[in-house]
Amino acid sequence: MAAGQHSASGGAPPGLAPSLPASWYRDPAVFAREKDRIFARHWTVIAREEQLAAPGDFVTDTIAGCPVFVARQESGTLAAYHNLCRHRASPLLTERTGRRQVLRCPYHGWTYGLDGALRKAPGFPGREALGPANCDLLPVRAAAWNGLVFACLDPAAPDLEAWLGEIVEIAAGFPPLESLAFLGEQRSEGAADWKAYSDNSAEGYHLPHVHKDLSAELVRDATEIRNYERGQFVGFSVRYKASPGWPESRAFWIYKYPALLLHFSETEFNLERVIPLAPGRLALRRWFWCPPGEEEKFQVVMEESTLVMREDLAICEAVQRNLEAGVYRSGLVSQEQEPGTAYFQRLVREALEGPA
Repeated sequence: MAAGQHSASGGAPPGLAPSLPASWYRDPAVFAREKDRIFARHWTVIAREEQLAAPGDFVTDTIAGCPVFVARQESGTLAAYHNLCRHRASPLLTERTGRRQVLRCPYHGWTYGLDGALRKAPGFPGREALGPANCDLLPVRAAAWNGLVFACLDPAAPDLEAWLGEIVEIAAGFPPLESLAFLGEQRSEGAADWKAYSDNSAEGYHLPHVHKDLSAELVRDATEIRNYERGQFVGFSVRYKASPGWPESRAFWIYKYPALLLHFSETEFNLERVIPLAPGRLALRRWFWCPPGEEEKFQVVMEESTLVMREDLAICEAVQRNLEAGVYRSGLVSQEQEPGTAYFQRLVREALEGPA
């Protein structure tokens, strides 16, 4: 079933909503539509701001299938561009990170400044003769918040802080990243559609069944889960029990539509970006921070968080296998038990079925 062929009504009992069609988790046409209508229109976290500290520092990435890079300009501002030479579309930068004062195409030697302007095109007329609109790099939006660098392909999208919405106020109640030490980054891939992972990330209904150890660490009846329209996210207010060497503490987990997870606590922070690779396949990038000087102690926190991610991914991969088997077509989502999943799926429907 292609996007646009499924109605959200479906005659479901009160308090229940039809889930997204199983075909949406495996259909290449739906996946292509998601790239255009969802991921190309939202901000994507790209890097830590400290990776772009000096003029010429750059980080490359891909958003909605488009290679991009973000660089620190001589003026100190951030600039982002599509990672392609205007001559014949060769990538300009092939390393993940680095530092360049001049951007030189490895194919024919066209060179660009950090401002995106063409400087030299061997054997071609000069920039003014070519016309800057035909030869300067194609810009992408870039902005920083709380030590994180984001990029966005859509010039009409809200600015970054408006996109984050109430996350900005929530983050103000926890340590800023500049006060924490970077602990490490992890990358992994999995055989699950990004929506299956997001369905799971947006609800706490599965916690006692999939994450027994994590559930045992939480203060019972202290968890509050609700949807936030300003910023389009699901917020989980939780408390961790005291344990040897660790006092009781509060935390706030966030699933931010379309595919960003933020975990704030009184001592550490971690971030997870869900990256669609293909129908039924995703990648995960995860960053961790902790108090300065306590990196060794907080290795255990990173390990526990990694275990939770693996538990999530394992159940989502099992779900994906059944979504692809063709027997399950659609189910029901509870507005009481899974309000976040119902909210996420509503946003997906609106994006795919609404006007272009």
